[in-house]
Amino acid sequence: MGFFKPAGAVGLELDTGVVRVAEIKGTMRSFSLTALEEITIPEHAVSEGVVMEVTPVAEALDELWSKARIKKREVVLGISNQGVLMRLARFPKVPEKKLARALRFHAGEYFPIPLSQLVLDHSVISEYNGENGPELEVLLVAARRDFLDKSIQALTEASLKPVIIDASPLALMRTLPEDQLDASAALVDISNGLTALLLIAGGFPRFARVVPLSLQTYAREQRYPMDTVLEQAMSQVASTAESNDNAGNAQDDWAAALAGEIRSSISYYLAQPNAAPPDKLVLSGRGARFAGLPELLEAALDLPVEIINPLARIKGQGGANNISPEREYPDFAVSIGLALRGLEA
Repeated sequence: MGFFKPAGAVGLELDTGVVRVAEIKGTMRSFSLTALEEITIPEHAVSEGVVMEVTPVAEALDELWSKARIKKREVVLGISNQGVLMRLARFPKVPEKKLARALRFHAGEYFPIPLSQLVLDHSVISEYNGENGPELEVLLVAARRDFLDKSIQALTEASLKPVIIDASPLALMRTLPEDQLDASAALVDISNGLTALLLIAGGFPRFARVVPLSLQTYAREQRYPMDTVLEQAMSQVASTAESNDNAGNAQDDWAAALAGEIRSSISYYLAQPNAAPPDKLVLSGRGARFAGLPELLEAALDLPVEIINPLARIKGQGGANNISPEREYPDFAVSIGLALRGLEA
């Protein structure tokens, strides 16, 4: 019955060039952050959210657990890549077992990939009265099996067990204070390897998309090592008259392209029935620290922009080691949200 099993959860994010972990102990009623840590990995080991080389990732995970002093081996693994798809569907109300079968039978109507190549999950979002009786609104989440298998293999080699696998964009919602969940908002997580966009309304996810722009794409355009370029881009000096004009123009161009992708995603979403426009945009991930980006996006999208505080729901905030609250906490929004997901299980 687990009387002596310590309550808590560990959230794990595999990003290009870095692995991040967050440990939360306690229960949903009372919990605290006990570990927050990251470790670098070869850039080619993880590409756009997909593990390409298992051994370097497994070795890094083993070192990360020692570095963070985490004893728990069960983790909540976040996945976000072009093979993770989310769709909203409506079905007549039926018992859960029949619903699961119906969703698998109709999956081909919602996903362009054969079901044999996907891992499929679902969550009932709401129930309402339709024209022909009670209906369910269901969130379908599918992940490409071949992409997922390599992540699981890396964890297994590091003696870790993924007890929950969750779409990383959904984890962001869990870090928002309860009084903000009912708002209509666009959550944009800009990591090293990809940018994930999630539109929420009424406390539920409504639309998700992986945007083909990331900090790595910016670095490649500059033809410099990613760390070098990002340090320049995130420096407040980069937005002053002393900055290099070419670097400043490149940052502006990249930000403008990102704004365009966000705008087109919102427009596509608003074409759906009963879609509500977002009241604000919330930035997370390492890219949230990109110098001047919030201001540029706010002007381009005509939306208030704020940087996420992933610890807003957490009272005890120890265990962050050398992580700077002012600069680096947005980097850990996904891993913290994943750990919070583990508390719900």
